[in-house]
Amino acid sequence: MPNYFAEIDSSNVVLRVIVCDTKEWCENSLGGTWVQTYRDDSSKNPAGRGMIYHADKENFSSTQPYPSWVLDNNCDWQPPTPMPDLTQEEIDANKYYNWEESSGSWIIETIEVPP
Repeated sequence: MPNYFAEIDSSNVVLRVIVCDTKEWCENSLGGTWVQTYRDDSSKNPAGRGMIYHADKENFSSTQPYPSWVLDNNCDWQPPTPMPDLTQEEIDANKYYNWEESSGSWIIETIEVPP
């Protein structure tokens, strides 16, 4: 199984992800700071360019989507209130929920489908 390593900058932002044998090889051959990432571990988010490394959780997250959202223990961003479920009628009408930060709530919108 291949080993994946992410290069991170001083702010823990992922710069690139490569496949190589060891973290030491990355550091000695390429310089920089490297952390291992996993593609097949369901308990960890795989690293990607622009993601953030959280050393305390040994995991990666996307950037914070909205100021009010908080990072959970799995490094997933959670809104202050859960997104409501759509009814079948709303699904059939091409509706979806979108977070509106200014009101701190979910608003329902319609997907415009071309004729």
